[in-house]
Amino acid sequence: MSVPLRATGLCKRYGARALFEELGLGVAAGEVAALLGPNGTGKSTLLGCITGAVIADAGRVEIGGHDLETAPIAARAALRALPQEVEVPEGLTGRELLEFHAGVFADPSGQAAAIELADLGPAIDALATTYSVGMRKRLMFAALTLGPAALYVLDEPFAGVDREGRGRMVEALVRALARGAGVLLSAHDAEDLQGVGLVVRGIRLR
Repeated sequence: MSVPLRATGLCKRYGARALFEELGLGVAAGEVAALLGPNGTGKSTLLGCITGAVIADAGRVEIGGHDLETAPIAARAALRALPQEVEVPEGLTGRELLEFHAGVFADPSGQAAAIELADLGPAIDALATTYSVGMRKRLMFAALTLGPAALYVLDEPFAGVDREGRGRMVEALVRALARGAGVLLSAHDAEDLQGVGLVVRGIRLR
């Protein structure tokens, strides 16, 4: 089985300032790893380098055994990413957005389960741009559960989500972990993850 994440030699600089240099990071099958640290320590930038949203100055990233640079389509097909600031396209309802993701991830039979996970009630047929922050996060997280994935990268996934919604998200992650996926998420501190119900390996950024 391929390792969900293997990153080596990652470097990202902004001018003379290096956020990180020669950074190595791995996530094993069935493991949850958390990047911990206050704002400005480079958590979101590092997650961006891993997902391809940010171009690293150096280093290599493999997702599910696929090199992000030389095999980007295969690597991204094995990846599910939830950014800190969740944006949704204009003109689509929550149902239509999940239907779109079901098609992209070739999992039309999973759409009903994703709708149940999002737990938006009648709002599922309202425009997603009218949703609150928590509703958008639940919707987009539900979209990420469609189709098989090797790695879930989640930037502060539980912020703005109520306790019930957070519980549903954790249950979905537990199922993914049981299938051999890995999870990499970020949080300000370990206390932010207390009560979540996941066994997490903390990685502190300074």
